[in-house]
Amino acid sequence: MSNVIQRRESAGLEELRFRLPVGDDEVPALFYRSDAVEGPQPLVVIQHPATSSKDDYFVADVARLWARHGWIAGGLDAPAHGERAVHDPMGMLRDPARFAVAKAQFAAELTAVVDAIAAEFPVDFSRLGYVGYSMGSMLGINAVAVDGRFRAAAFCLVGEGGLVGNASDPDSPVQRLGTVAVRIVGKLSDEFFPKASTEALHAALPGEKDLFWLPGGHFDIGPDVIKAAEQWMTRHLS
Repeated sequence: MSNVIQRRESAGLEELRFRLPVGDDEVPALFYRSDAVEGPQPLVVIQHPATSSKDDYFVADVARLWARHGWIAGGLDAPAHGERAVHDPMGMLRDPARFAVAKAQFAAELTAVVDAIAAEFPVDFSRLGYVGYSMGSMLGINAVAVDGRFRAAAFCLVGEGGLVGNASDPDSPVQRLGTVAVRIVGKLSDEFFPKASTEALHAALPGEKDLFWLPGGHFDIGPDVIKAAEQWMTRHLS
């Protein structure tokens, strides 16, 4: 793994910060693991929404909590976010061509980060999970499909249409998620993904699936969303 910094915390967790070369870029990542667990552990990637980063509470704090469950957990800075920030991190969400490039880039980065962690620590690849919020879900649908090793995914605050495209199209990455148990977490008053679009995404999923509704709007990423994702990961990775 490139430039790993390992720090043992007083709470018995090991913090893993590293920058991993992938293609022409370096990907900053942050993960936590418990030093009390022996043998291969589940690995859960938690991916931030737009304008956010791996260091925000719904990635870093949640990763610390889940590491105490015996999971290796954390996330990476998506293209144009966090330590990779540019002046306009929302730009790729306004430009479909730019988003397509970022989507392919992120898929390669996700696989590289998973491989790098597995090269450093024992990972149980039968218990590989992904949790995404909003943009993290939009990028993650394709990345999880391309990687092909994930057992479970919770895609939160997302729906069909826009940058996700037609989920029922045979060429959609959604159609390559047949081996992934997917929970869609939707908000009943989502300003960006109407209820019908979230329902259409769920309906198009080819494998084991679940649709979990919560009150509130798109920006309400709180304990309710995190708990819904955690319950799904626990069900499929424990």
